[in-house]
Amino acid sequence: MKPRLIIFIVASFLSMMLLGLSFEPASPPAKTVDLKVIKVDDVWKVVDATDYSKTTVKVKKNDKITWTVVGTDASFQFPEELLDPVEASDSLQNGYTKFVRDGKKLKLKVKNSAKAGTYEYSVYCTADSTFAIGGSPPKIIVE
Repeated sequence: MKPRLIIFIVASFLSMMLLGLSFEPASPPAKTVDLKVIKVDDVWKVVDATDYSKTTVKVKKNDKITWTVVGTDASFQFPEELLDPVEASDSLQNGYTKFVRDGKKLKLKVKNSAKAGTYEYSVYCTADSTFAIGGSPPKIIVE
């Protein structure tokens, strides 16, 4: 190799290091999982918005989860260490609870600091004064 080329390569590499750039592959973009709180066969459930037979939610850090409440008002309660609001209107009271009106959405994202594991949460449906099931209780699996 020519000395000029070697100097150029080394200088480029050092410049990238000083700027904080790296050769790590880009992480995949965050995905969004859409869920519904809805009555299915006379039972309140938390289900995949496109396939009511799916109740398991598998996500990674920074993925978004959207719940649409249909036919009832609902109170959500989550583990404090799990989710952050996507928008200011989705802020959780005390860091872990949220009341959502019928027909409205709740948009949260998995915290970057969330540890891998299975997290249970609850959804209380006011229309029938009962809790929704979805894995009984509903669960979020962080991979």
